[in-house]
Amino acid sequence: MINKAKQYIENDDYEKAIKLARKRHSKDDITNYLEILDLLINKDYLPALEEKGLYYQFYDKNHDDGDYGEKYFDKYLNKQPKSVNVICDKAMSRLNKQDYESALELMDNAYKNYSSYSKKEKPRILKSEILIGKVEILLKQKRYDDALVFIKSYENQFDSTQKSDLYMGQILQKTGKNEQALMYLNKSLLEEDTLIGFNAKGDALYELGRYKDALKEYNYCLNYESKVDDLELITNFNYKSAYCCLNLGDESEAIKYLNKTIHMLNEHGRLPRDIEAIYQKCSFEKERILKKGNVEDFEFRKNKFFSTKTTLIIFGVVLVLFFILKILGY
Repeated sequence: MINKAKQYIENDDYEKAIKLARKRHSKDDITNYLEILDLLINKDYLPALEEKGLYYQFYDKNHDDGDYGEKYFDKYLNKQPKSVNVICDKAMSRLNKQDYESALELMDNAYKNYSSYSKKEKPRILKSEILIGKVEILLKQKRYDDALVFIKSYENQFDSTQKSDLYMGQILQKTGKNEQALMYLNKSLLEEDTLIGFNAKGDALYELGRYKDALKEYNYCLNYESKVDDLELITNFNYKSAYCCLNLGDESEAIKYLNKTIHMLNEHGRLPRDIEAIYQKCSFEKERILKKGNVEDFEFRKNKFFSTKTTLIIFGVVLVLFFILKILGY
């Protein structure tokens, strides 16, 4: 395999060599994958530098000791500083390191110079995607007013998308415009079920005092819980599920969610201040309920919940099968 790659490189057929490397990656042959990339990097083939950076950003378990591929993106940018793609790659590395200000500066650079930089190297990233990327960073920083400015700019320049509707709904919910938020979140969730969408919709309904509806949305979140590593997000829909139950007068069910939240946070050791406050709140609430003596200390048991979109699809399939069986005389 390596000899074949060397032959491609000797013939200056770098594209075939990098395709061969990617094929080895798809086969989980990481040793040969990285070795072929190094051979290409030694020949100053820039796409191999970005490829190696992206490997450490997304696939390597330790992300190259937390560098997230940035050193390879820097080497690329030293040779081609006007690469929109790699500027955005580096922004993602900084975002993963929680260096939000630096990530935002890089995205600004790519966005403002998109037209002139595109003449040097054709971007695979659309200008609209960079603008959405800036909104994502601002949401991470909880800069909702600034995020609102950019999402409105996005809507003015480009057609709305599932993602822009989702972020607009999030921003409106975080700024207290819950009824408006629901309009955007419903539109987004009709196109795609997302954990962020269900959680934000649950929060909007919770703030509007519609606890039964909010609990339904938070329960949808449970289907995605194992797939994410965002402690703040997971804590939110778990503990608010408990308080939905309390507001609905169901202390037995509330205890289950309180226990789940408390046990989950116990496993994380030292907590950020805001999550520590939620932990204390849940602990005090559990103690208050149990002192009354009429509720057992139940553990949480997960049930499977389907979203409105999924339910409609299932119903449609069942309906079609029913008519087929009728036609066949069953």
